[in-house]
Amino acid sequence: MLCAALTSGAYASDKVYNAQTATLDNGMQVVVVPIHRTPAITHMVWYRAGAGEETAEAKGVAHFLEHLMFKGTPKIPSGEFSEIIQQMGGNDNAFTSWDYTAYFQTVPKDKLADVMRMESERMNHMMPPFKEIVSEKEVVIEERRQNVESAPGAQLGEKMRAILFKGHPYANPILGTMDQMQKLKWVDGLAFYKKWYAPNNAILVISGDVTMDEVLPLAQAIYGALPREDVPVRARPVMAGLESRPVVKYARADVKQPMWEYMVRVPSAHQNPADSLALDVLADLLAGATGNLYQELVVKEKIATSINAGYDSTALDDGSFMVYAVPADGVSMDKLGHEVMRVLNDLGKTGFTPAEVENSIQRQKDEAVYALDSLAGPAMSIGYALASGENLDDVETWLARLESVTADQVKTVLGTYVLKRNGVTGWLLPEEKKAGAENAQ
Repeated sequence: MLCAALTSGAYASDKVYNAQTATLDNGMQVVVVPIHRTPAITHMVWYRAGAGEETAEAKGVAHFLEHLMFKGTPKIPSGEFSEIIQQMGGNDNAFTSWDYTAYFQTVPKDKLADVMRMESERMNHMMPPFKEIVSEKEVVIEERRQNVESAPGAQLGEKMRAILFKGHPYANPILGTMDQMQKLKWVDGLAFYKKWYAPNNAILVISGDVTMDEVLPLAQAIYGALPREDVPVRARPVMAGLESRPVVKYARADVKQPMWEYMVRVPSAHQNPADSLALDVLADLLAGATGNLYQELVVKEKIATSINAGYDSTALDDGSFMVYAVPADGVSMDKLGHEVMRVLNDLGKTGFTPAEVENSIQRQKDEAVYALDSLAGPAMSIGYALASGENLDDVETWLARLESVTADQVKTVLGTYVLKRNGVTGWLLPEEKKAGAENAQ
């Protein structure tokens, strides 16, 4: 028997990607997105495990393991994985989040089987030399130093998440803290690898100049040869709501531009698909130069020089909704924050017009069409969703479901989640302004 039953098999015009999915006998999910514009493919393997699956004793190990996966197997010497991909005329990389770790390669179509063999080899036979383990630990520490320790905005974000998601893995930095990273050992990486890296805990997504009929026999022959393993069920703690709206003030001498930020927990697409769609529209209506916040506070009142909003819907557990604003010269953080919340509260009362919502939906539909021009884009979008608890039908019907969002629904999610729930406010300040700002509280 080649594989389990094929689903989403018929191509349909109302689908976003016209993808097909199947499941190998060992439990590995296979998704194929046919894009026949160029003879190339993006090959991705997503593991349903990330920083959210780490133990208290090994924070940062999921990302550390991501690096070690490039450091050798019995058939692929350390450092040669990416070199081989480059020799094929392709490129590769990997990334880690709280809910997943993903590895990808973009190569000519005729190299697909070779890439599958390489990725399946390190799925089951990772074996980095000791010297590479030691040196790579220093690499990930330097990565944190450059991307977080040297970035005040990233530091503020970590402090805000630590409060917003207290008691949950989302409160922890994906890279770990400097102290935690110093303590990482090979035994930690190996334990995580053995516990979570298995074909039945992985999703293979391939987008490009292929069909399921071409991919499935290869996947069964190569990935299907790997044994199914016992993988724990991902268990996450239930988060309590915040009892207040704390303000996190972070000041550093290297801050060139102060910033005000508000972050609140909201449902993810996995938790509440309907409300998630309305939150997508809300974020779009608030964001950018055409958004209500920008027009009111930048154009009309001139108390901010820029303002934006965003919604992170891709999560196994709670998502987050954020508003960012940069004050104009002479405007205090208190004043800016008060005015942002005033506009949001006014919108919570008046809502949005059907025309505004329709325009937002059309903008997002246009963006989705443009994204189809990308080879890797569809594989990324599908992988993010599947590794975070959604299914392929959720992804494929996203635009069709988005069209059903109403102005009343957008008003409801604004009131229910952004306004009524307690969130965390962050102030990013130059060092010399810290004392004055604190006295203003």
